Amino acid sequence: MDSHFLYLAVNLGSLAVPLLLSFDKRVAFYKSWKYFWPANLITLIFFIVWDVLFANAGIWGFNNDYLMGPRILGLPVEEWLFFICIPYACVFLYETFKAWIPGEPFKKWGKPAVYGMAALCILLMATNVGKHYTFFTTLFTFIGLLVMIRWRPQWLGWFAFTYLIILIPFLLANGILTGLDFWQYPILNSTPEIVSDQIVWYNNDHNLGFRIFSVPIDDTVYGFLLIGMNISLFEGLRSKA
Repeated sequence: MDSHFLYLAVNLGSLAVPLLLSFDKRVAFYKSWKYFWPANLITLIFFIVWDVLFANAGIWGFNNDYLMGPRILGLPVEEWLFFICIPYACVFLYETFKAWIPGEPFKKWGKPAVYGMAALCILLMATNVGKHYTFFTTLFTFIGLLVMIRWRPQWLGWFAFTYLIILIPFLLANGILTGLDFWQYPILNSTPEIVSDQIVWYNNDHNLGFRIFSVPIDDTVYGFLLIGMNISLFEGLRSKA
């Protein structure tokens, strides 16, 4: 496969199976598209604005050797697709778990998990003011958690369970984007400020500087916010309907 299609392949590979199984009779996720797509659009706009600002500031960037070429607002079209394909797969899994698993696995742990994550965000914000990726990711996540705490949704346990499960494929997809090499990287490691041969590179001056294999550990909070925002808006729209 031409390397210029690698980022596109990651996106489409993440989307293919969930999209195909969206028509499964028990899950029937296609019936919830009217809630998912508006929720995803709102989330996409927020993350794209953030992405444009950080890319222009040199906090992260993209390697043209692995991109098709077209850009919108300075971002590769593959980056736009990332904020559609990954959330679609994750919200689909969230709905699948609810349809196939009897009972709520983390019913008693959803609320403590939210409070624990909020406390972690406060700690990371306070100790990383000058590291923009870490600071703003934890700030936005903390604000989202405050909304969850005030809203008191009934699906917190399902969200916590889903997030823990999707961490594996999420890190795998992000690992490919950041040059995943099990032989090169130990499980937890630090990396140079910019690794030029990655599809997506990060400037370690603005993150915690530690990685899970090749993935900045900050991405676990970023992913929490990305998926949490999609699910929150998805459930909010559905409850109003």
